[in-house]
Amino acid sequence: MPLFPKQAANSLVTETLQYFVLFCRSDYHAILVKCLIINDLRLIRTILFFIAFLNITYVARHTWATTALRQNYNSSLICDAMGHSSVKVTETYFQRYREDEVNQLNNALVAFVLSKKVSY
Repeated sequence: MPLFPKQAANSLVTETLQYFVLFCRSDYHAILVKCLIINDLRLIRTILFFIAFLNITYVARHTWATTALRQNYNSSLICDAMGHSSVKVTETYFQRYREDEVNQLNNALVAFVLSKKVSY
């Protein structure tokens, strides 16, 4: 007896779909779908660029205000230059501590920790 018995050719053909094709109507539909996908990608890219632009300008304004304050300019002058309604708004742009004060604090803490001997 043979390993593979003879079968009719029709018995090898199945009636089920092998895969599903979403857009197969015409070239016009395929082009339309491609354009929609490209437009969605452009929209996403534009939104990401806009978010990055806002963050860059936000950081730039804070840096400008803090630098002007470190150059000993008056807070009200900085407020006018930034177009704020009050000095209270401008003060939110200033960094609370100067870098040299933070460095001095960090050095003091490191010296304190190193001066203590740890015993196990």
